[in-house]
Amino acid sequence: MTELSDTKTADDSRLINFGAQITVAFTLLAAATHLASNRLDLVYAIVSTALFAIGFALLALGFWNGIQRSRIDEVTLSGLVAIDKTHVTTSARNRLWAAIVLQIVVGVLFASLRPFTHQAFGLLVPTFGLGIATLWGSRFAAFHPREQR
Repeated sequence: MTELSDTKTADDSRLINFGAQITVAFTLLAAATHLASNRLDLVYAIVSTALFAIGFALLALGFWNGIQRSRIDEVTLSGLVAIDKTHVTTSARNRLWAAIVLQIVVGVLFASLRPFTHQAFGLLVPTFGLGIATLWGSRFAAFHPREQR
C-alpha cells in the first residue's frame, strides 16, 4: 500500500480547491437568490441543475477510474468516495467532506426558507461534492496492490 502523507501533489490540491471554490460560489448564489426574492430564481435553478449534471458526470468518471484501477489495486468503495482514513489523508478527507456537508446545509436551509420555489433546486448540488470526492478518491487514494495469482 502506498504510504499516506499530508504532502499534496499539485493535481491533488487543485481538485479539492476547485470543489471548495464551487461550494463557496454556490453558497453566495443561494444567499443572493434568497435576498433578491424572485429576480435570480431562474439563474439559481439553472446553476444548481448544471452542478448536478456535472457532479453526476464526475461521479461516473470517478467510478470508471476506480474500476480501471481495481485491476492492479484492491479498491474499496469507502476509499473511492474518500471516506476511509486508511486510504485517504485526514486533511483531504476533511476538506472534501466539509464541502459536501456545506452544500447539503445550504441547499436544505435555503429550500426550507422559501419552500415550493426555485430554491429547492439547491438540493441537487451535493451530487457535485460527491462527484469531486469520488473522482479524487479514484485518482489519489492509496490502496493495497492486488495479489497476483
